[in-house]
Amino acid sequence: MKILIVISLLSVIAVFSGCGDSATEIRGTLPVVTGIEVDTLASKGDTIVVTWTAMDTTLVEGYFLWSRNTLEGPWSLAATCDENAGKHIASRSAFYTVMAYSGNDTSSEIGLSDNTKTEGISEIREFFSLKPIGFRVDLEGDSLIAGDPGSTEFAQHFVVAINFTGERFIFPGSAHSELWPGGARTKISTIGGLVAPSPDDQFSWKDSISYGGDFFLSLDDGYYLMLKGTHTLPDPLTLTDTLVIRGQVQPIKGVRVFSEQ
Repeated sequence: MKILIVISLLSVIAVFSGCGDSATEIRGTLPVVTGIEVDTLASKGDTIVVTWTAMDTTLVEGYFLWSRNTLEGPWSLAATCDENAGKHIASRSAFYTVMAYSGNDTSSEIGLSDNTKTEGISEIREFFSLKPIGFRVDLEGDSLIAGDPGSTEFAQHFVVAINFTGERFIFPGSAHSELWPGGARTKISTIGGLVAPSPDDQFSWKDSISYGGDFFLSLDDGYYLMLKGTHTLPDPLTLTDTLVIRGQVQPIKGVRVFSEQ
């Protein structure tokens, strides 16, 4: 009997996986799964934990956890679960939904989805005249605040400054504490995909990175950001320009997955 159940389940998965939008194209007669939520406490790094309201075990055998990158588009099978919880190793932020199954039968509809989508950071523009500029993240306001890193009262999360060769670099908030006191302990990394490096990845987190393009920022309270630094064309007389920084913050503490900017 167990062999028959396994074969039946594999057949259902094969049918679902073969459809471009299988989670929405295939309908059954079982109830719709409710209470679908990303577990913000259990989710860490790139491991996203999704839970939902358990259904009567005499009615269903298990559940299909689905994911997709955007609000619309085809779903992909992320996991097959016996209980009312599932894990997904994510390569970016995503939406999640669930369907119950029993034999060849499934839920009549997909459940209301939840997601790990990021929140946008308001663009900030700061005139750059070769003097270091500190930036602090305001998580409540989803914005960046610029200030003087030389002030003990300005707790910057990163600093844009030139090095000894005149090149622009980004430094963590606590770098060069003798010059920039009061900075917060942060980490910076050049981007590689849509998942920030793990906290213990000493190779990826740097003492400084070149300014320009995408970079990850790890705050000391466990939140992660993915930012992009650009600049305007320099003034032909003063040879100065304006720093332009924007990006996104992952609102789930400890989660390191992001969307394309």
